[in-house]
Amino acid sequence: MTDNNYILQMKNIYKTFGGLIANNDINLNVRKGTVHAIVGENGAGKSTLMNILTSYHKMDSGEIILNGKKVNLRDTLDAARHGIGMVHQEFMLFKGLTVLQNIMMGFEQKKAGIFIDKKKTREMVEDICERYHFNIPLDAEVEDLAVSMLQQVEIVKVLYKGAEIVILDEPTSVLTPQGIEGLFDAIRFIVNKGKTVIFITHKLKEVFTISDFITVLRNGKVMGNVSPSEVTEEQLASLMVGRDVILKASKLPLEIGAPLLEVKNLFVTDKDGVMRVKGVNFEVKTGEIVGIAGVAGSGQQQLVEALYGLRAPKDNSEIYFQGENITDKTTRERRCLGIGYVPQDRMTSGVNAKSSIWENTIMGYHIAHGFKNKVFLDHKEIVKLTDRVVDQYDVRLQDINDKVKSLSGGNIQKLIVGREFIQENKLLIIEDPTRGIDVGAIEFIWKKIIELAASGVGILLVSHELNEVMQLSDRILVIYDGKLVDAGRYNELDEKQIGLLMLGGHNERKN
Repeated sequence: MTDNNYILQMKNIYKTFGGLIANNDINLNVRKGTVHAIVGENGAGKSTLMNILTSYHKMDSGEIILNGKKVNLRDTLDAARHGIGMVHQEFMLFKGLTVLQNIMMGFEQKKAGIFIDKKKTREMVEDICERYHFNIPLDAEVEDLAVSMLQQVEIVKVLYKGAEIVILDEPTSVLTPQGIEGLFDAIRFIVNKGKTVIFITHKLKEVFTISDFITVLRNGKVMGNVSPSEVTEEQLASLMVGRDVILKASKLPLEIGAPLLEVKNLFVTDKDGVMRVKGVNFEVKTGEIVGIAGVAGSGQQQLVEALYGLRAPKDNSEIYFQGENITDKTTRERRCLGIGYVPQDRMTSGVNAKSSIWENTIMGYHIAHGFKNKVFLDHKEIVKLTDRVVDQYDVRLQDINDKVKSLSGGNIQKLIVGREFIQENKLLIIEDPTRGIDVGAIEFIWKKIIELAASGVGILLVSHELNEVMQLSDRILVIYDGKLVDAGRYNELDEKQIGLLMLGGHNERKN
């Protein structure tokens, strides 16, 4: 039986991977012209369900009903033809191509059924941008755009392909508060125009801000269907993880020691020679968490790359670690000194997607710590280390010999964080540690960061989650146009005041 009020119904969906039941008799009903949030922990079955809807995976049993009619989607292209489009957590854009080339790829308009009609294609894309209020530079190369702009490109791409149902998978994971606000404006606008949005997220505040209906998944099953007015954040979090969750960090008594990292007159350029970090000075002491907030593209990437040895700073820049000048030291040498790194781009910089889970777990560890046998890797030691990370950080997997790309984005993030956190580093440079991770895991990782600092580890936290920076940091700095601005100590300034600094607002305290 179908209900014509629903644009989409997924009935009795069942999907297994080996012995793992990913979707266990799931029923999902989505009304046309609404924002329907799907929430749950990593491994709850959210992505699998959406991959079935887009025909990336085939369900073992169940049925999909679109606009009251049962459909059998043959492949992802067929799903797109039926009006289903998905913006993935990891952007599916090709560097070296323009925005327009990325949008039209595979769906080019043709002349006489053979030749690409570039003029007609551009006109169609421009019409979509105008109709849905997207202001994106069609002739710019995607690698030159900020993350918030790439998000818009992905949405325009699925709209161009004719999507009536737009699936957004963790769409705000690397956006600033301003970028999130802009994205939500865009979502509201396309919904008001009759589109339907399925919104996958771990961020409860966003669920209550943007969604009309909420479906909660846990361990592959539906735990509840509610509207935002029917539950509190705490109740929703409990439904997601099966226990009460503390949504605030519990700061431990502060015992700050001597300077650990000292940055003096640091200038850094990007790949095109444009100055992105402009003479910054700051320090991180032992036991201190220093947070850096800022709008995407303000110089964070180049700053972190210079600190970790991935990019050479300009002349007269100086970086000291425990009093030693490490400005010219390699990444390998810095790791051996006890500097760990959690990168923002987990797939490009954090893991080798083609390697196994265990190989990715020992990355860096084998350099800084090594194994007992200096010639051959001891597989028992490797398994022990991998199991430790997997168990402590609740990485959901089937076999440590599987390719790391078989894991969900959130589980890859937990693997990287666990790998870096267990290595007894003296300094941790951490970018967006909870990107794409559920509330239960966020609570755990925040606790780990605070405990590491309490044990004497110095932590530089660079995060696009302003709330994360404010919850964890002992001192907050804001980066704007390559310069650092002092945003006070823990709880000194509120979100609006720091947000103003992120937009270049006036503040007399500068580094």
